[in-house]
Amino acid sequence: MKRAWRLKNQADVQRVWQEGRTFAHPLVILRVRPNGLAQTRAAFVAGKKLGNAVVRNRAKRRMREALRPLFVRIAPGYDLVLIARGNIAAATFTELAAAVQEILRRARII
Repeated sequence: MKRAWRLKNQADVQRVWQEGRTFAHPLVILRVRPNGLAQTRAAFVAGKKLGNAVVRNRAKRRMREALRPLFVRIAPGYDLVLIARGNIAAATFTELAAAVQEILRRARII
């Protein structure tokens, strides 16, 4: 994923966390908030309940890769935070990609 598409500033992530709308799926949770910019940015979160560092990093990489081909179809001007849920490690990549696409559709940003 391009660096310009990443939500890197902790204050921006906190703003999305506090003020954004939430959409849930059994594999991922999406928090979305308009950012007033000409581009959409995304952050990926995997909590310690998910497992050790290897499991958490794998979950974030898989979510990032599931979002990457859809990024050009996402409407500009949003900050997204994708949060991994407990059963993401057992899901196939196809299931994860379908979950990400479904949750973006429900949020009406794709």
